[in-house]
Amino acid sequence: MKFIKYITPALFCAALTLQSCEHFLDTKPMESYSEDLVWSLKSTADAFVLQTYNNVLPFYHDIRTEEQWTLNSVMRQNCPNEARDLMNRDWSWGFNQFGTIRRCNLIIEKSQASTGLSDADKKALVAEGKMLRAMTYYYIAKHCGRVIWVDHVLAETDEFNLPLTESIDKTYDLILKDIDDAIAGLPETSLQGRINANAARALKSEVCLTAAAYSTDDTRKKSLFEQAVAAVDGIQGYTLDSNYGSMFNQDGARTSPEIILAQYYSKDNTNGAGTLMQEMLPNQSNKRLEDYGGRPFFNQDLVFECWLEHSPSQNLVDDYLVIDQITNQGVKWNESTQFVNNTTPLSNADVADMAVDAKELDDNSLAYRTNSNAPDVQINDFMYKNRDQRFYHSIQYDSCMFYNELITLHKGGNLHRTAVDGKTPGNGYIPITNYIWRKYIYVNAERIFWNNPTDYHYVIFRYGRALLNKAEALLGLAKYDASKVSSAVATFNRTRTTHGNLPPSIATSLADAWHDYKIERHVDLALEGDYYWSLLRWGMYGGEANHGKPAGDIIPELSSPATFVEISQDRHRMFVGTVGYTNADRTFSKKRYLFPITQSIINANSAINDSDQNPGW
Repeated sequence: MKFIKYITPALFCAALTLQSCEHFLDTKPMESYSEDLVWSLKSTADAFVLQTYNNVLPFYHDIRTEEQWTLNSVMRQNCPNEARDLMNRDWSWGFNQFGTIRRCNLIIEKSQASTGLSDADKKALVAEGKMLRAMTYYYIAKHCGRVIWVDHVLAETDEFNLPLTESIDKTYDLILKDIDDAIAGLPETSLQGRINANAARALKSEVCLTAAAYSTDDTRKKSLFEQAVAAVDGIQGYTLDSNYGSMFNQDGARTSPEIILAQYYSKDNTNGAGTLMQEMLPNQSNKRLEDYGGRPFFNQDLVFECWLEHSPSQNLVDDYLVIDQITNQGVKWNESTQFVNNTTPLSNADVADMAVDAKELDDNSLAYRTNSNAPDVQINDFMYKNRDQRFYHSIQYDSCMFYNELITLHKGGNLHRTAVDGKTPGNGYIPITNYIWRKYIYVNAERIFWNNPTDYHYVIFRYGRALLNKAEALLGLAKYDASKVSSAVATFNRTRTTHGNLPPSIATSLADAWHDYKIERHVDLALEGDYYWSLLRWGMYGGEANHGKPAGDIIPELSSPATFVEISQDRHRMFVGTVGYTNADRTFSKKRYLFPITQSIINANSAINDSDQNPGW
């Protein structure tokens, strides 16, 4: 199957020289190349467009940043300021994307004006430019609501002091207009890595959800939910992938029937250090194991020699349900019949000897032991067997196999959180939570190493995510029509059963449906940069979407400490504890529903002032 490598021809790239501009509203790139050359041929126009992809698509796979704002992925020996409400109005999170917006406007205007392109090519390129512009502005809007909308190529003589959109509703009206234009002009199918109409429909479904969450107009909300459903129903040619894990590794990167749009990187110009894998895999040697006393040794010494900086939390692992072997229902790991019948709860004092720091054990801690002390009875079996299949595709856990190595994350294990010196959690690029990411890790002939070549990709849009958007829209519509609850449950059961191999949800009430939906979206889209923004939406909806709280209230999932698991060396005891390094200080204030409009933007623009700043900043 054909796919696009994101390599712009070298000579053309050299021609795209950029000039600086003293205006705050950056107008780069200035045209130092021949416009006649670029816009007279489809091949050179495509080169410009694909270079713009490299500006826009990374907005949709900034996984490291956005996952760490939540409890999905915990930094090795730190906690982000964003998770502790330590930002201020000077925080530069990425409002200034005017150079990228200019590129999008160039695509739109120059394609339309071209005398060398066919009408069909003009139509597709204009639509592609509008899709890229919509994607850029959606990235900005979901951060701060109102934007400085620039819909044409600014010249040096134009007014650069432009106002913010008058409301969040207006922002999303403009974005949705671009998306609708893109849907009308884009082809239904495309080369892999290239935007098509189905990608635009997938984006629309999510933009509609965010627009509805931040609107106070009830009629508008209903219409937006209906548009989201229609957008997903319009997606054609894609199906759910029964091999969930393959979508995120080498096996299904280019063959998965679920991926609508991904950004692909070739091993011809990509090494391990240029991928997410470099910061998700640990660094351990048999020499260090010998010094520390950890076991077992690795079959291939230094098979893991990366720079791990973050790892999945127990908070996330809690949502990968277990199939109860008696009731055949999906339940939390410590609620299954097989776990309850074979373990006994313990007090914090009973596991205090396992803790590195007394602060790890608090009122939120859980602790258990096996009822039997037989060597072949191990508590991790009761914890990890019969899980949602996505757990095994997403997480490395105690006693799993990876890269033909036995991974042990219990006390004394080869990748336990103190597996460098026996006392310091997370030291030496070791996971602080006793879990390691498996999702988005390629299994190559050569190990993942900073200078080893590797193919790689990031999924931008996929059919499963679109279906979950539809389910959420149906839950929103259930406020107006209670029959939508069953439709919503049937929709998210599609990913739950196909990806997770779980029994379907049997929720019938709106509250139960929201509960099951939130778990489903959490685990299906883990490590895809979704969870933070979903939590904000659910908080803005309020009610059943946020634990019965009013719209715009505190979000408990963003106000809870990060947790890890500790399993004893004999695997008969375990506890869930609080991660150190200020992870107990996570909090959420209502002002974080919108990030600040970066103060430097306000200072540089006479059309806006401090009164335009978002509430609380």
